[in-house]
Amino acid sequence: MLIPSPKTRVKQNITKLFELTNNCQNFSRYISEQVKDMKATEDSCSFTIENITTVNLKILEKIPHTNIRFVAENDKNIPLFISLHYTPISETETDVEASLDIDIPIFLRPLVQKPLENFMKTISEKIKTNTENIEL
Repeated sequence: MLIPSPKTRVKQNITKLFELTNNCQNFSRYISEQVKDMKATEDSCSFTIENITTVNLKILEKIPHTNIRFVAENDKNIPLFISLHYTPISETETDVEASLDIDIPIFLRPLVQKPLENFMKTISEKIKTNTENIEL
């Protein structure tokens, strides 16, 4: 099941934005307040989503200024990938779209779709609010 976030326009140069978001140590800035016990290195992080699951996230692929793809292991053994896609708009603006690719059984999809859509929307919104006007 593929769940995209809305495209979000960020007032940040694509190079700077990519540098800020390709470090897992910054990932806690972009996820829900329900996340607890965050531990991170540059290429991986682990955290607990309160009352849901524990996630180990690591960078699977980086295509400079274009895409970052994360793979997640979780205690539910559900395959999960998060991607961040970047499109330059101008020297000072970039569109970001986050997407979640998760293998959820069909009968569970109605239960999890809306919370997962909200999760992806939160990631895009928090990338915007936590990266605009930051200088490296």
